[in-house]
Amino acid sequence: MTEIVSSEGLCVTHCASLNELAHQFSEGTDFILITEEALVSSSLQAIERALRKQEPWSDIPIILLASAGPTPSRWTTGFVSKLAGNANISILERPVRVPTILSVLRSAKRARNRQRQLQGLLLQEKESASKLRSARDQLEQRVRERTSELSRINENLTSEVKERERAERDLRNLSAKVLRIQDEERRRFARDLHDGVGQILTGALIAVSQASSCSEPLPSPCQSGLRDVEDLLQQAVREVRTVSHLLHPPLLDESGLFSAVRWYAEGFSKRSGVKLRLEFDERKDRFDRNVETGLFRILQEALTNVHRHSQAEAVHIKITASKGRLLLRIQDDGKGIPSDALATTANGSQGVGLSSMRERTALLGGTFKVETNSSGTVIVVSVPIQIPKTLLA
Repeated sequence: MTEIVSSEGLCVTHCASLNELAHQFSEGTDFILITEEALVSSSLQAIERALRKQEPWSDIPIILLASAGPTPSRWTTGFVSKLAGNANISILERPVRVPTILSVLRSAKRARNRQRQLQGLLLQEKESASKLRSARDQLEQRVRERTSELSRINENLTSEVKERERAERDLRNLSAKVLRIQDEERRRFARDLHDGVGQILTGALIAVSQASSCSEPLPSPCQSGLRDVEDLLQQAVREVRTVSHLLHPPLLDESGLFSAVRWYAEGFSKRSGVKLRLEFDERKDRFDRNVETGLFRILQEALTNVHRHSQAEAVHIKITASKGRLLLRIQDDGKGIPSDALATTANGSQGVGLSSMRERTALLGGTFKVETNSSGTVIVVSVPIQIPKTLLA
């Protein structure tokens, strides 16, 4: 038998018992060849334990040379029943022809080689799985690092956004405070101008009138001089009254936005020669003081720009109240605003008038839009009738 096995180029190891066999075979063993006589005086426990310890890929072929007979011997039966669950067992009944033995040995070797190929595939799979786990761990680590970095960046951006929002809020509050102070100063100056300088001029006018109506006749040159002084004083009184009302029209406080707009529009048309058409319903109900003052100042600034720059002949002013908002629309037929000038006014670098109107609109929580071409300019301002409390802080 040794010669037969050796003829296949295999190395043969002889074992005196199954116990010795259990300690001898390894992953390098191609197959185990056992005679029935070896089962008679041996215990199967050692070989059973050794077979159970095989790697999952390993199922070493066992060839049992059994005695011929009508039924298997009790040793063969016991061996097969004991190890069937842990071993790949083939039984050859003696006598066996050499070609049959060689065929069985070759089949066993091929089966063992396929198992080793499976082992290689399992090792490759294990190595690939290890590399995949390593790559996944590295990727997860990079993801954690990147996530941490993005979290820090996000926190910084959030902090910067909050800081910018706080700065913008402070700037809006400061701008609103400045505009309120300006309006209050205009109101105070208009009152002082009317009550102070106006009264002085009126008193002087009365005195000159009394001197002119004196019972004793004055020389002709004196009478002519007094008439000139009286005319100048009357003109000065009118100018003081006009300037005082332009600084802060009393109608804005007494009668509200619509009356003040009508008074200002009529005066502007007389002073500038520009035809004005007003379109609104003079409502008796009043709006928030900040809204009325803000829209009136925007209208003043818009008409000033029309007079200075547009060369317009006519202006259409429309004010409507709907769905909790006031809409002011001012349209002229002038030459329009150059596109480059309009672009620079959008960022505040030029055009103080438009920038001031935008700022006042923003402080009222509204929207400001300008449409312009060679046929004229349209300014549309929309503000809420009730200003949000956050804008009044």
